[in-house]
Amino acid sequence: MSQAALARACGLSQSAIANYENGSRKAAKDIFGLAEALDVSPVWLALGDGPIEALPKVMSPVYRVTDAAPGHILAPWPFPDTPPDVYWSLSDRERAVVQTTLSSLIRSLKEKRPRP
Repeated sequence: MSQAALARACGLSQSAIANYENGSRKAAKDIFGLAEALDVSPVWLALGDGPIEALPKVMSPVYRVTDAAPGHILAPWPFPDTPPDVYWSLSDRERAVVQTTLSSLIRSLKEKRPRP
């Protein structure tokens, strides 16, 4: 797999992949995305330990939101095109921008609903 293809598959830049390959980037905060794209175990990829085979794929989302609305204990991760690790890899400031944008969009959509 080329660096460009791997970068597209896991949502990183091609330069990040090159840095992992040449050893200049050590901390693999993106290890789960890389492991999934390469179809290998994240433990094996990070540490070279254990079996190389990836864990079996789960058909339904395993991510859960614990700070759910009242009356809901757990909810599935609501953004299938944006995995939680991508969101959490953002800085606090960037996550605040996402939250503000999402809140504004929800408020705007609610205001445009026809009244019963």
